Amino acid sequence: MNSLQEHPAQNFDVEAYVVDEEAVRLPRDTAADTVRPPITVENPTLRPVQNAIAMATIWIPLLGTIVAAGLALYRGVGWLEIGLCAGGFVLTTLGIEFGMHRVLAHRALETHRFIKVLFAIFGSMAAEGRILYWVASHRRHHTHSDTVYDPHSPHVRKLNGEEQKLGLVRGIWHAHVGHMLTDEITNCTLFARDVNRDPALRRVSELYELIVIAGLALPALIGLIVYGTLWGAFTCFLWGGLVRMFLVHHTTWSVASICHRFGGVRFNTGDRSRNNFWLAIPSFGSAWQNNHHAFPSSAHLGLRWWEIDLTALFCQALSSVGLAWNVRRPAPARIKKQLLSAPELASKLNASA
Repeated sequence: MNSLQEHPAQNFDVEAYVVDEEAVRLPRDTAADTVRPPITVENPTLRPVQNAIAMATIWIPLLGTIVAAGLALYRGVGWLEIGLCAGGFVLTTLGIEFGMHRVLAHRALETHRFIKVLFAIFGSMAAEGRILYWVASHRRHHTHSDTVYDPHSPHVRKLNGEEQKLGLVRGIWHAHVGHMLTDEITNCTLFARDVNRDPALRRVSELYELIVIAGLALPALIGLIVYGTLWGAFTCFLWGGLVRMFLVHHTTWSVASICHRFGGVRFNTGDRSRNNFWLAIPSFGSAWQNNHHAFPSSAHLGLRWWEIDLTALFCQALSSVGLAWNVRRPAPARIKKQLLSAPELASKLNASA
């Protein structure tokens, strides 16, 4: 009996699998629907809605950024606009990376309920999808990383029921934005039951559109109060809303597209995740993808002193004042055990060349 047969659908707990890297790993190349309920939702009526949301998510922040850049060249940009953009970037990136990723998707630490809800709201303001869907899709990614069942692998995809291997350019495009227009809809009931069972988090997910609008309206309101003009409100809306959103989106999406193509590798993860130094700071540590896929339940993605991980520092800061606890980090012995040997490293790098 293989490991798939030992995990019947009614007993399979994808949440435990994703959260605990020591759990039995399923073969990555075996059809997921043979061992548990379908990982995606087969509903043709949802596809046009999903595509419309994806197009709005891709194009509206981009067009807003183009307008903001043009106006900045013509009229300059004020410190308030820059401050709102930078402050909004920090809050919404922490909402994604701390709140949705490490706290909710991987349960890498424990914290108070109000902090979970607050950072779920900040993450929703980033406009990367409802927290229920974000968590579900991310857990699906870890469960099937760099296989046809991965929603955003830059190496392979499943389109119209068939496997397609992706070259460099098509792969990066697919992992960065293309998957939002072609991938099947992740089954949230399977992958994010815990989020759906929490009334407060479910409510945040249900209010997603209003939270996104609030994240755009707040900088506009600040601009109106400070400048006292509609033009001031408009420029703050552009920089604190759309430009901020554009920068957060493409930082997050680059982790999927760039960090599964380029960078260093230390650990045997069974996929093609990479550690990428130059994306580590803007992504608040998420770019240490090879580390992350080796130890997904770790709150620390940067495992060496020079691997900058701003979210891990934030976790430690919360822990130091009693707002977080059980901040997980792999023991040195476990890190050493999973390191690639020199021949394995050479083989992996040659396979990627």
